[in-house]
Amino acid sequence: MLIKKDEAKIVNKRSKIIRKYTAEDKQLEINHMILNGRTPENQGEFLSETEIHSMVLVVKGKGKIFCGDDVFEVSEGDCIDVPKGTKFAAEGYGFEYITAENPAWYPEQAKIVDKDGNVL
Repeated sequence: MLIKKDEAKIVNKRSKIIRKYTAEDKQLEINHMILNGRTPENQGEFLSETEIHSMVLVVKGKGKIFCGDDVFEVSEGDCIDVPKGTKFAAEGYGFEYITAENPAWYPEQAKIVDKDGNVL
């Protein structure tokens, strides 16, 4: 199956634009993120994906990745493993990264949590 760039789903979230490429069986998804700010947008908030294991590959620029209790200063070529249930956030301007996610992302399994992992 070929997914052309103009066939990918575009999600525009104020500080982040996502181009989503999802496998037919929904077991794998590749996302191209363009970040200009923070995701999630509010300081002290993190995303926890309860069913998805992902890898984050930086393809352009520099930024910060918050993964679990660690903060990584990252740049082009760096890759971070994000096991399912790990709190995650990213910050940067003109910062682009690719995520590979298994299974494909769906909203019911994504939670916004605080620094201690409590659901907000």
